[in-house]
Amino acid sequence: MSNNTVHLPDAPPPVPALSFRRFRGPVDYAPLVAVHEAAREWDRVDPLSAREGIPTVETMGQLLDGVPPDTPDILIADIDGRVVGYNHVLFRWTEETGLRVYLHLGYLVPEWRGHGIGQTMLRWCQRRIQEIAAGERHHGPTTYATNVSSTEQEADALVRQNGYSDVHRLSDMKREPLLLLPPTALPSGVAQRPVEPAQYRAIYAAFKDAFAGNWTSTPESEDDYLQFIDDEMAGPGCDPELYQVAWAGDQVVGLVFARIERGVGVIPQVAVRKAWQRRGIGRALMVAALRALYDRGMRQVRIITDAEDAYGARSLYESLGFREVKQHIFYRKPFA
Repeated sequence: MSNNTVHLPDAPPPVPALSFRRFRGPVDYAPLVAVHEAAREWDRVDPLSAREGIPTVETMGQLLDGVPPDTPDILIADIDGRVVGYNHVLFRWTEETGLRVYLHLGYLVPEWRGHGIGQTMLRWCQRRIQEIAAGERHHGPTTYATNVSSTEQEADALVRQNGYSDVHRLSDMKREPLLLLPPTALPSGVAQRPVEPAQYRAIYAAFKDAFAGNWTSTPESEDDYLQFIDDEMAGPGCDPELYQVAWAGDQVVGLVFARIERGVGVIPQVAVRKAWQRRGIGRALMVAALRALYDRGMRQVRIITDAEDAYGARSLYESLGFREVKQHIFYRKPFA
């Protein structure tokens, strides 16, 4: 028996050759990818979605780069030596409201669903999160969080059965075929400029202003700025040459980020300062981004937005030819 075996107090009824263990490092990348591959058709995974897809060994390595073997934050289920599922206590953050959020995700091959394995691993996630939270001693509300797509029926049922509530939905949309749209003018006094590193602080400030009060917004800080740079400006796949940024004097008033992933165009961020909204800036920058992607040879573009259209973004994208593919559901469960 492996010395990284994990003994769980609430393991499911006997399943032949089932065991739980810790992560072993890069040797596990391919087996974890195989779990996703096994669920592709059953869960109707959209490989070109900006929020889901099937990882490769390379992208799995990027996600888990720096995660040490035997980390207490990953649990793997083996049956007769085959990896059939895994759960990951992934991220934690504090929102503007003071709510501390602990995200966990889980994956299980379809043939072993309904045997209690997913339930056991979900409870393990909650215990691990409780350990982390106890060490942090956050003084404020705390919640478990997990995400599923609208086509993952078993995962959706599992989290609901365990007391999680649907708190938000995103619409996963695509524009296909992408046609060359005529340019749209920005309002008077607003102009685009090529993106340069010296502008990153100003772009960050506009981004934070646009999303202030949003349900997942985080407070401005140096650490938050550096994370923004890693995620949006300098991380894998970022291409500032495709970014469309509008200025009014020395202030950034709107931005649309575009990139190319898996052979399709992706628009990961659209933001307009609150004082400048509903003046056509978002539309003009969206058209400019779509034209830039078209010039790079893209004929499909993906975007994620609020499913309820609370800010009018979904209506804007629909007017530009985007249509919903599926939804992504955010679940939360407050600590007892």
